[in-house]
Formats: sequence, structure tokens, C-alpha cells
Amino acid sequence: MPRPATWLNRLRPRLSGSLPQGIASPQHGDQLPHPRSEILALTGVRAAAALAVVVHHIGLPASAPEPLRNLAASGYIGVPLFFMLSGLVLAWNYSSLTVLSGTRLWRFYLARIARVMPLYWAVLLFLVVQRSARGVPQEALWRHLLAIQTWSGDYVIGQASYNPPGWSICVEIFLYALFPLLIPVIAFVSRRFGVAGLVSVMVFAFAVQVLLVALFTAEGWAHLSMRDPSSGHRWLYRNPLPRLSEFMIGMSLAFLLLRGFRLRIRVAGWLQAACVVVVLVVASLGPDHADWELPAFYGAMWTVPFAVLLLSLAAAPTAWLSRFFSTRALVSLGTASYALYLTHRPLLPYLGKDRLDLLTDPSGWAMYASVAVTIGLCMLVGEGAHRLIEVPARRAVLRLVQRRTSPRLVTERTPSEVSA
Repeated sequence: MPRPATWLNRLRPRLSGSLPQGIASPQHGDQLPHPRSEILALTGVRAAAALAVVVHHIGLPASAPEPLRNLAASGYIGVPLFFMLSGLVLAWNYSSLTVLSGTRLWRFYLARIARVMPLYWAVLLFLVVQRSARGVPQEALWRHLLAIQTWSGDYVIGQASYNPPGWSICVEIFLYALFPLLIPVIAFVSRRFGVAGLVSVMVFAFAVQVLLVALFTAEGWAHLSMRDPSSGHRWLYRNPLPRLSEFMIGMSLAFLLLRGFRLRIRVAGWLQAACVVVVLVVASLGPDHADWELPAFYGAMWTVPFAVLLLSLAAAPTAWLSRFFSTRALVSLGTASYALYLTHRPLLPYLGKDRLDLLTDPSGWAMYASVAVTIGLCMLVGEGAHRLIEVPARRAVLRLVQRRTSPRLVTERTPSEVSA
């Protein structure tokens, strides 16, 4: 007698001989000289995440409508989206990597360092020279050189000095270091327990986030000043450990895709629309309506809509939002999003960001035009940094390592990889 259908049976992916357009067959990915095919919509969504962070740092004048100001102020939610994307794309490209992978393991680590550190160091060098020219003391420079600054409980060291977005590179390096330890676990869960196991991992990771939000709210730590070493900002937002939840959820999403999970175009379209509406509405309302909202805004509030959004984008490449994020313009901007993310904050004082609050044009045109021009200039500099520093430096590092190690070391290109 056949087993009765259950909610889990209905959730099981439909397997077929090929994956959706833009996604390569999974069974050969780890044997290819390059990682699996790029999922274009995920590269495009990086552009939206990076622009959200840029708008957050620029802000809007006090004369702007409150929902718009709340939406801009909530732009930091692009950072947890980056971490989830990072787990998804790395697991998609390196699903069989382990700590026993030998040469492949070192190739992975070298490719990760070459991916994020040259531009990070270039921006840091610019800021060090700038400080020296102004006679400003160098604060814990060695921590920033090693990208371990965010482990510090001192807010100035951890985030406020040098390049503030650099704290997330510290988190990313931590996640890269743990990836070869985590990926075999997720792979085992996928093989042994299938979809149910992967869903359980995601539910557990989300439950950890909810538990931390409840704990910090109950203990009164959530609303401590961000300069307080016990604050929710320090432990829930910029500390690397809680970010493991988003990273592992992203990895689990990748294995759902590798198992052949897909969605009907209409279902995916509705899911995408619902996720966008939820994120925009909640962000525009802001985190000031209940004590638990601020710590939830650091990550837990967005875990479910972001996970559903990323899965629907990858599992239905022809749905409306998937096509939008797969456009050439957004894919190009997404490819350069790391450079935009890393270079925009040091530029803002030179672009008149601090003068936006002085704009009182009753028509609002000058205000919004100034914001748009500032964003455009940041994008232009980010594109230049991507083309002139990030890409050449990454290739140079990998070529140097290749010459000094083995001709078998292949330059890895991961156009859809995420680095927050």
C-alpha cells in the first residue's frame, strides 16, 4: 500500500535530467576546472544588497517622509543577506570539499584570500596614508591588517575606525575558515535525511537566532549603546559567531538546489513578490515598535524572507524577479558589488554626505537628486576599483601562487561568489 501523502512528500524536489536554465548539472561540478555555472539572479541580487548598504550610510534628510527614512536606515539588512548568499554560492561551487581534500582545500583558501583581501588591503592602505597625512594615530592597525578587528569588544577598533564596512570581511574570513568543516556535515545530512534533514538544519539555525533575540531582549542587552561590549549590536550584528546561522542556511539552500529542487514559475513569482513586500513594509516601519524588534532587525527578522527569496530566484530562473536580477546591468553591478561595498564609505565625506541634512528644498528634488548623484559616484568608483584593483590583484595573486606551487593549480573564477 502506498504511503499517504504528507507535507514533506509535497516538499520533496522533482528530479529530472537537467536543472533550470543557468544552472549546470550538479554531479560533475567538483571535478570541473572551474566551479559550477553562475546563477545570474543571485549575482544580481548582490547589487541590491550592496546598494541597500550604501543608502544606509548615505541616509536621507530629516525632511524626507518617515517611511523612506526608515527604509534607508534599515539598509544594513543587506549584510545578513550577503552572508546567506555566501553560504549558498560556496556550497553550490564546493559541495564535496572537506578538510581532507588536500590540494583542493588549499586552492579553496587561496582563492578566498585572493578574492577579498587585495582590495581590502588597498582601501586600508589609502586610509592609513590619509591618517598619517592628518596626524591621526593608527589604532590597532595590526588587527585590521589581519581582518580580525570585529572580534574586539571595543567599538572603535571593531567597526568605527578605518573602513567601517571592513568588519564584515572579518566575519567572511571566519566563515571561509569553517566552511570545509561545515560542508561535509550539510552534505551528510542531505544524503542521509534528504529534504527533511536540510529543512531541519535551517529550522535549527533560525531557532538559534530567535533564542538569541529573546535572550538579549529579556536581559536588556538589546538596546545598550553600540559602544557597550555587551550590546546587541556587538553580539548579534557584528560578531562572527551568530552569522553562522545565515551561512548554514545558505549552504542548506544550495543542497536543496543540488538535489534538483525547483518551483513552478507562477508559485515562484508570488513568493518573490511576497518576500519583497514583507521586507519593504517591515523595513519602512522601522524597529521602534517593540523591544524585540531592534535585535531581530540585526538578522532574525529577515532570515525567512531572504531564504525563500534566494531559493525562489535560483529554483525558477524565468520568474519575473529572477529575470529582473539576471539583467545585464544588475549582473554587472553585482559582479562589482564587493568593490562598491568596500570603497563607498571612505568616499562619502568627500561627496558631501554630511550636507544632505541641510537640504530643505520644499519640492524635494534637490534632496533626492543629491542622494542619487552620491550613489552614482559611489557606483562609478566601485566599478573602477573592481576593474583596476580587485580583478587584476586577484589574478596576480593566483598566478604567483600557481608558479610557486604546481601547474595543476587553476585560477578559480567565482563570478557569483558573495563577499559582504
